[in-house]
Amino acid sequence: MRILLIEDNERLVRALEQGFSEEGIAVVSAPTAAKALEQSRASSLDAIVLDLGLPDMDGMTLLQLLRTERSHIPLLVLTARDAVESRVAALDAGADDYLIKPFEFAELLARLRALTRRAGGPRWAAVAEGELALDDEFGVRHGDVRVVLTPREHALLAYLLRRRFEVVPRIDILREVFGYSHDPGTNAIDVHLAHLRRKLADLPVALETVRGAGFRARVTDA
Repeated sequence: MRILLIEDNERLVRALEQGFSEEGIAVVSAPTAAKALEQSRASSLDAIVLDLGLPDMDGMTLLQLLRTERSHIPLLVLTARDAVESRVAALDAGADDYLIKPFEFAELLARLRALTRRAGGPRWAAVAEGELALDDEFGVRHGDVRVVLTPREHALLAYLLRRRFEVVPRIDILREVFGYSHDPGTNAIDVHLAHLRRKLADLPVALETVRGAGFRARVTDA
């Protein structure tokens, strides 16, 4: 695994570099947004870890730029901003995960592995219904229309489509798509579903919330 670590705290960078090195993970670090953009364009990456508090640009702005240029790379926000509004804004802007400082290195590592495993493993190309299909570049196609998704959105849509004939409980999605072993009370599913619904508004797929039971994907008539 090769990750881009965007963080201006030198002590934290050194600690993370050492921890990642011991796990056999290569790290490219960038203390500023300008350097991060330079590194993201020049490096082959498996994941991005982004701190929102950077000296030359707000991290949310950088997140949006990275998503425009490198939309297929799993991106985890690592920040001290713990407000619900910040988490929702980051996920809505394209982040695949959000971890609040202070944190345990083991959890960061587990989350990164989960993200890259989903991004690098089978990309659900077999998921299709009529002319609606998820391709192997994190896109969903219908006829000549193709919509690009983030890795987490892609995994969520793929999982719901694979179980499209049933109502999928929240805990199943948290476990299989988000990597949680229990329900931590997060609204990440709802945020990602809202984002997916906007992106898929012109495609024949409905993502339904079944109150008290879970969620269901339904392919509709074009």
